[in-house]
Amino acid sequence: MPLFSTWVYQCDDGPGHLNHRLERLAQRLMKDDRNSTRRTNYGGWHYAFDLFELRNQVVAEFRNQMEQHVQAFLNHFRPEGRNQKDRFRLRGWINVNRAGDFNMLHSHPGCFLSSVYYVKGPRVMNGGEIFFRDPRGPAVAMYETPGIELPWVGSGLGIPFSPVTGRLLLFPSWLEHRVERFEGPGVRISIAFNASNP
Repeated sequence: MPLFSTWVYQCDDGPGHLNHRLERLAQRLMKDDRNSTRRTNYGGWHYAFDLFELRNQVVAEFRNQMEQHVQAFLNHFRPEGRNQKDRFRLRGWINVNRAGDFNMLHSHPGCFLSSVYYVKGPRVMNGGEIFFRDPRGPAVAMYETPGIELPWVGSGLGIPFSPVTGRLLLFPSWLEHRVERFEGPGVRISIAFNASNP
């Protein structure tokens, strides 16, 4: 039996019908310098406040969609017929990256699930992946076994996920991750959020 498994929820059919309005919202918010802050981002634009506190129709629609995804992820781990409605709170922000921007390795304390949804990205993108670090660290790659494939041996580096427009990822908040340096034309817009106790 596998021990210490780390589950990541991936949906490639997110609320794409909201993307255009979410992009316009990001552009409007970026016009006010007071809306920008720096957290783990090196370059790029990071919304300084809780996105879900905005009184805005597209934000309300997006939050409703995300709450359904969080609930589906939680219910996945329950026995059949034991699904329930949980109480939690979402707090989110917008990230806008251009060429040369990236996010340093970090985790999200003070919550139990974290997420990223990709609103927009260039059709041809070099870099910009979210990279989840193997929580077991480098020890799993310290001893080579030529010719023997062991399921628990990894590189010790982690796993990348491409920032595909419309893709949603949910993951444990303790799972360390970074965003690779983004190169090329265009802009990469994502919405990140945390789920915590209400």
